[in-house]
Amino acid sequence: MFLPEFRRSIAISGLVLAGMFATSSPAAADQTQDRWVYIPDTVTAADGVACGGRIGGVTVATDRLPGLVYVRLNATFVGMSTTPGVLCSVSATLHWRNVDTGAAGTWSAEVSGGLIDFPAEPWAHLETGSGRVEVTLTTDRPHIPSTTDINVY
Repeated sequence: MFLPEFRRSIAISGLVLAGMFATSSPAAADQTQDRWVYIPDTVTAADGVACGGRIGGVTVATDRLPGLVYVRLNATFVGMSTTPGVLCSVSATLHWRNVDTGAAGTWSAEVSGGLIDFPAEPWAHLETGSGRVEVTLTTDRPHIPSTTDINVY
């Protein structure tokens, strides 16, 4: 009895999705343009007994908010924390420099995690100004930094 109901639900869901795609119109010219850039992984040691792993992230710049970049970090760590029940953690810092204007700054977050990615914090925004922005991700523990460029509206 369960299998026919399940198949029927799958079929209905497929028809609804097909209808949504068939009736959607092309993007309007006035829609927001977003630029998503992934921050390459930084391999790092973390606080704890033999804790280590990687921190990565994502940035997004939108034409509706020129000069701003939104960023979110996430981490995957293995090892044991020095505090039972607490995940491995590290302080991560994003160093940015606007190559076009010379403006520069930093943003830090305490990042913790286990074998599954955990976001460091809710989205944060960096007021970098418009132009090409170079971003470097470091930590307060031994690490291999990563660098990427973002074109900000």
